[in-house]
Amino acid sequence: MSRKMKNSQLIGLGFGLTVLGLVPLPQIGAANVMIVSPNPKAVVLREGSSNPKPAIYLMWLNNGDLVKPDSETALEVVCDDGKVRTVESGEFVGLPTICPRAVRNTGSTFDSRGEDDFLKYLDLRFYTVTLLDGSQVIRWQEVNGATGYRVQLGTRQEILLDRQVDCPKVSYGGNQPLKLGVDYNFLVKALGGNNSEFRLRFKVLTEKESQELNKRIAVIQSNKGLPEIAKAIALADIYNEYELAEQAIAVLGKASLVVNQAGQSVAIAERMLGNFYLQVGLRDVAELHYRRALELAQSEQNLEVLAEAQIGLAKVFVVNGKKQEARKYLQLALANYASLENSAKKRQVDEWLRKISK
Repeated sequence: MSRKMKNSQLIGLGFGLTVLGLVPLPQIGAANVMIVSPNPKAVVLREGSSNPKPAIYLMWLNNGDLVKPDSETALEVVCDDGKVRTVESGEFVGLPTICPRAVRNTGSTFDSRGEDDFLKYLDLRFYTVTLLDGSQVIRWQEVNGATGYRVQLGTRQEILLDRQVDCPKVSYGGNQPLKLGVDYNFLVKALGGNNSEFRLRFKVLTEKESQELNKRIAVIQSNKGLPEIAKAIALADIYNEYELAEQAIAVLGKASLVVNQAGQSVAIAERMLGNFYLQVGLRDVAELHYRRALELAQSEQNLEVLAEAQIGLAKVFVVNGKKQEARKYLQLALANYASLENSAKKRQVDEWLRKISK
């Protein structure tokens, strides 16, 4: 097969068409500091709120938040440099004092790339993701009734891979190595079924990025004081910064399995798994994790994770074309953000509801 693409192929692989069944892959905001004391005795005053809330195990602290441990107690947190630091009892303190380097961003981890995050899902747009190496497997949502899938991978100028596969995953394996840091287009057409398409644009991690990533991972892995689930969440946060969703899924899935076998569960881990599965296009699996996060967040009385899981389900439903269900979960999240006095999130969800109603 010739590697030079016809004009029609170039338009299709160059993403000039309307996409059916597309799962957008947003760059989600990175977190700053995570509480790792198993039974934290402290209160957290979120930025913009007037009422302190009890600290929760594995809660993320953001720029602008203040934390105050109870009298004669201390609170352990892991900073964005991977090191565990102790917050002593006394007055309210912020992240510049606790973790001087924690100045990356505001906003809760894994739930927003900006004010238009949900709107990207509503408009069925795609984003760039990153592969750890050129041989990494790419997965997508299985299409009911499909007899196979035609997969194309390349640039706007040439096609590097044109293959038919039976199952919803593929690795490159072409003769020409993929160049690091270069954008590639990936297109899947279902054969039979509803003839839907899945598209994404990706790049392979550069050597410099890989070196930076390995250094940061080593700091977390060498920290013997972190519980395994906290370590996995911290690692997933790092992978998220580099848009490595599959690696985040692997580390979270392994840790969650151990936690569940021990008779414990953590809502935030389930919600994060939902986010990452949604990123790689596995909507059905994402929905299962979001629903599990809802159950756990309710039992843990964790309104923040509950609202984030509800937003996650809204994204799944809007991508699947079920706007009524999406609206229902946005309204539930809106009520929870009102209870949390999170005016910024409340305004954001209000805007999403207005857009989805048009």
